[in-house]
Amino acid sequence: MSGTPSNTIRACVDWATLQFENSNVYFGHGCDNPRDEAIWATMHVAGLMDREYEQVADLSLDGKLRASVAQLIRQRIESRKPLAYLIGEAWFAGHPFFIDERAIVPRSHFSDLIQDGFGPWISPHQLHRALDLCCGSGCIALALALAFPQLQVDAADIDSAALQVAEVNIERYRLNGRINVIQSDLFAGLAKEKYDLIICNPPYIAMSLIDQLPDEYLHEPRHAFAGGSDGLKFVRQILAQAERYLTDNGTLLIELGDNADALENAYPHVPFLWLTSRSGQSVVMLLSRQDLETHRDQLN
Repeated sequence: MSGTPSNTIRACVDWATLQFENSNVYFGHGCDNPRDEAIWATMHVAGLMDREYEQVADLSLDGKLRASVAQLIRQRIESRKPLAYLIGEAWFAGHPFFIDERAIVPRSHFSDLIQDGFGPWISPHQLHRALDLCCGSGCIALALALAFPQLQVDAADIDSAALQVAEVNIERYRLNGRINVIQSDLFAGLAKEKYDLIICNPPYIAMSLIDQLPDEYLHEPRHAFAGGSDGLKFVRQILAQAERYLTDNGTLLIELGDNADALENAYPHVPFLWLTSRSGQSVVMLLSRQDLETHRDQLN
């Protein structure tokens, strides 16, 4: 790394962007490019995350804040930790959440879908009870509760440490009365609950690919990625069991990322509906309870 940033927010961002471009850091834990991450880091240090960047870009930063920006950028490059872990905060669906290494950094196409009210695929007024399965930090459960005030949400995960992070976030937003945290191995701890919506971002990375991930992923809980030999270990279990936990008009949503094609190949006769997010990617699949019932023999 070279030099230190000049005195405006814009100059700090330009400097940080250059440092990132000249390093081997990986972007994908909240930002997908060096400039956006440079903006995030600088705005966080400046205490301006509630402002639009272009509105404050030409404001001056004092020497102490510029030094803090420089220190944070150096730490990001040298440690290869995701920026969210370094600052203890991630943004999801327009809201800030506490995060540390007990849970994966919030990032999901569900952010777009929730902010868009699941339109045109799901009618929000029909949603009363929802399950965030494999909830991790609780960001999806919280985003659901914040977007749909009528919704009661269960947030379930097998990892007690991740659930501690979720509880911090639930308390932060004072949603204890609407979000129930449950330690559960998929559906095993949920008794006979019925949900209008089950939403899940499960581990879906094939084991052979885990060790090929960038260094940033090494700081996240490995079990949050590992989806068995083909990445579909947990997805298969969810598809086989979800029907009995959905109301008659209930809907199942699962995010598959780069493993979407593997799911299609594994179940060629199941009519998965792939929802397109704002990024143009279609990696979240939808099945209705009726779909699950109709294709029960193929999914079990």
